[in-house]
Amino acid sequence: MNINRLIFTIEDCLNTLSRFSVASSFVEYCDLRTVIGLDRQDRERRPWLNSPYIAATKRGEYLSVFEVSGAFREMDEASDQTGPGSLESLITSMSDSLNTAYKNSGHKISFVFERDPDMGKEEIEDMVAPQKRSLANTGIQLQDVVDEKVTTLSPWLVRERCWLAIWSGPDLISNSDRTAHDELVRRLAERVPKARFAQSPWQWTLSALKIRHEAFLDNVEQALRHSSDGLILRLLDIHEVGREIRRQTERHSTPRNWQPHLPEDAQPAGYRWTDDESVLHAPSLHLQLFNTQVTTQGNLVQAGGLWHGMVSITLPPQNLQTFNELVRAVPRAVPWRIRMDLMPGGMKALNLKKTLLTYSSFISAVRPMYESVMTLAATDEKEPVCIMTIMASTWGKTREICTRNQAILKSAIEGWGVCGTTTTFGDPRRAWVNTILAASGGSGPVPLYPPLSHAISLFPLNRAGSVWRGKGNLMLHTEDGSAFEVGLASSQQNKHTELAPGDPGLGKSVLINTLSEIQISSAQKNLPFIAYIDKGYSAQGLVQLIRDSLPPERKDEAVGIILSNDPEYTRNLFDVMYGAKKPITPEKNFMLSVLCALCVDTGTGQPCNPGDTRQIINQLIELAFKEYGENNPRLYRASTEELVDSALQDSGLYEKHDATWWARSTWFEVRDMLHNAGYIMAAQRAHYQAMPQLPEVSSMLGHTSLRDVFGTVQRDGSNELLLDYIRRALEQGHNDYPMISGYTRFMINPETRVIAVDLNNVAGDKTPAGRLKTGIMYLLAGQIAGGDFTLPQYRDEVLKQLPREYHEIALKRINQLDQEVKTKVYDELHNARGIDFIWENLDTQEREQRKFAIRTVLSTQYLRDYPESVLKSANTLWLLRYKPEDIPVLRDNFNVPEFMLKRFLKMPEGPAPDGSGVPVLGVFRVKSGTLARILKFTVGPLELWALNSSPKDSALRKTLTNKLGSVRARKILAENFPRGSATSLIEHRAGQHNSDNVIEELASELIRKQGYNL
Repeated sequence: MNINRLIFTIEDCLNTLSRFSVASSFVEYCDLRTVIGLDRQDRERRPWLNSPYIAATKRGEYLSVFEVSGAFREMDEASDQTGPGSLESLITSMSDSLNTAYKNSGHKISFVFERDPDMGKEEIEDMVAPQKRSLANTGIQLQDVVDEKVTTLSPWLVRERCWLAIWSGPDLISNSDRTAHDELVRRLAERVPKARFAQSPWQWTLSALKIRHEAFLDNVEQALRHSSDGLILRLLDIHEVGREIRRQTERHSTPRNWQPHLPEDAQPAGYRWTDDESVLHAPSLHLQLFNTQVTTQGNLVQAGGLWHGMVSITLPPQNLQTFNELVRAVPRAVPWRIRMDLMPGGMKALNLKKTLLTYSSFISAVRPMYESVMTLAATDEKEPVCIMTIMASTWGKTREICTRNQAILKSAIEGWGVCGTTTTFGDPRRAWVNTILAASGGSGPVPLYPPLSHAISLFPLNRAGSVWRGKGNLMLHTEDGSAFEVGLASSQQNKHTELAPGDPGLGKSVLINTLSEIQISSAQKNLPFIAYIDKGYSAQGLVQLIRDSLPPERKDEAVGIILSNDPEYTRNLFDVMYGAKKPITPEKNFMLSVLCALCVDTGTGQPCNPGDTRQIINQLIELAFKEYGENNPRLYRASTEELVDSALQDSGLYEKHDATWWARSTWFEVRDMLHNAGYIMAAQRAHYQAMPQLPEVSSMLGHTSLRDVFGTVQRDGSNELLLDYIRRALEQGHNDYPMISGYTRFMINPETRVIAVDLNNVAGDKTPAGRLKTGIMYLLAGQIAGGDFTLPQYRDEVLKQLPREYHEIALKRINQLDQEVKTKVYDELHNARGIDFIWENLDTQEREQRKFAIRTVLSTQYLRDYPESVLKSANTLWLLRYKPEDIPVLRDNFNVPEFMLKRFLKMPEGPAPDGSGVPVLGVFRVKSGTLARILKFTVGPLELWALNSSPKDSALRKTLTNKLGSVRARKILAENFPRGSATSLIEHRAGQHNSDNVIEELASELIRKQGYNL
């Protein structure tokens, strides 16, 4: 008999038996029976778990499942790259870790990967659901913007999930342990009441197997995490595993909160039948998970209102390719799932074939088979040869759609390194179950025999991973559509310092404004506190959007301020907290920073004699408040503040004292009287009048205490006395900055929570002196908009400084600030480039504010604008563009792979022509590692037109707003320019038409186009 034909006949028989074996009932296809409960050690090692994480199968195997969120960073897939950050290094690490375990039978792992474009909309809907609830609670009418996110993002999103199932079989324990366990079960069965259809954990609890199973779990988890350089894993409890299995069998009818009943949470249901007490216990897992009606037609399966078609790989890839190549080959619109099972014992399974081939190797037709098997045998000496099966499935609402998707998936798989496939199955139901997560311990019908490292290289190890899945509030997506959630100011990061460099016109301002808008949408009870310091009006669109969404009585909760260096906007540098007579620590630090900045030598970017100057100014501040707060407080004078005079008359306080008393009364006394009488606004005005001013403070440089210590100190490199230089610098500051040199006239409503301060009219030019002026204005604006953000951390000092009658107001503000994350945004900071003192001050603020729950965003045009200290401190980067020379900084400081940095530079800048969004390289330092991924940032037209800051678009929006109001103007612009910009049309018309005002004409045309719809 032909030995070659005999071998093929035996293989065909075995293959047919596995492929065409049929179970009597669909529920029997599920192997899961019960769970192994949590013990004390489990609760100590995994305190976050409330339910069991180990399931037991009908064969006594233990099963646990990890959710694989993806990789921390994109890994270099080039085969010649083996260093840290490469895919090959992770494959090697995992292969080394599994090598020993896969020398013997007992363990099995299975990767299940799924992509479903139809559920992409559900991804974004789930994420914005809390935002909709927040908007309802806060009364902010931004529902249209949130709804637009769903509409805009849904076409680009794909729900992508990956799981790793791990089985440990009874073969791992000794015969004596198994015998002892079987005897124990037999004795218990004699005494335990019958419950044929219920879970019986006592039948499967085997401590020796549990120990080995947990050890293997830890080994695999450690290998895949790869020292925070690999994958993001989360161990699922059986409630979650069961919900996912049920969802894969009934995709559209499984409730989101459904979960299987386990022994610890089951309640009696139904009636007892004879002596069977199953109704008193949780039903067996397979009865709960596989209770759907499944029918077959040809090789297709119909279940849960969908048709399912399967594809099995019969020949492995001839040319090894990464899993990402397969993902790119399958069109985004096709839903699919693939399961890859990997078991030890490849050579053991090939022993019979090896023996037969050894005796027939002299036959030329058999010789290639013999050499292949012997090559595997030689490989097995160094690296285990495994058994692997790969099954995939797709689905559709109709048989035609399913058949089409199956053909597309089959073609894509066959092109993945040149594979052989089949879509023919004697039992399509079993083939379908073999694609479902962990439901069956059995594998696909066609075994493959790859070496361990080759098998691992096929796994989905390089997908985008996020630590915020299901917990984020910002939805981005990868280049291939995988949803990527980000949680702004979340507990996953130790601090919240974000850098957003980017050239003009790339969408940097829109990105920053969108992040602030998301924080507003995610607020719990009130608008969050946001201080936005900007130059160029880009934040005014955000403020207008918020004001439009608030009822009339709450408009002042969001204000936009365009600063002007004139007395109308005077904000005294030496103002302190209402009710106090001297500054608390953060107020004093601010005064010190600004006064030192006034003393900066523009040639060096630092104050002269920095150490001495700082000491002098520190003492100067203390002297000023001692003088005007204790020794000689300023006297009240009528007609100085009309509001104060009116309040004194209206309250009757003026008549309570005679003229002599009023002639000696101080502004502090007047403030306290008015406060106690309930005239808070007038009392605030009186408080302002009591504070020292810059000219008065500079005049105190002649004080004896300063002259005695610093009177002979000379300015570095000059014969000028340092005190004289500081006096001259402060007097020059008084002349240059009238807005900080007088009594405060500019007041902000205490109910205001979102403040955007624009510096366009007060910023300096590009000279060193001009940049210094801009830097000082950034410091001043930061104090105006968010100077009180740190108050909760100085609570004790505040209460000590303030008289008791002021505690209620102070505590109200402190409690408000303490409840939420505060945000400070500094945009266009390249205008302060070169003034090291300003950047050092911002860096100091940022470091100290880490513990104050303050999110800081620093935005500029180029990465090199940031000092090294800021780059090292930041933990989030939003990179819209950078220079090739910035690559070493990003690679070394943020651990971003160099190949990814180079690839991003080759991508087109700005919004994609297809509307998929703006490419952004996101880098996030989280507690468990560093995430780095090229993402797409997609915004809808309504949001774009609200936040767009390009000159021509802003001018068109402003023109329409003046005529129709901001809400209607945004809607018209969104309808007519859904990409969020009319710049191209405006430029085209400007070149074609002989007109003085193209923008005005376009606005009029858009209004006429509305007709009666206005």
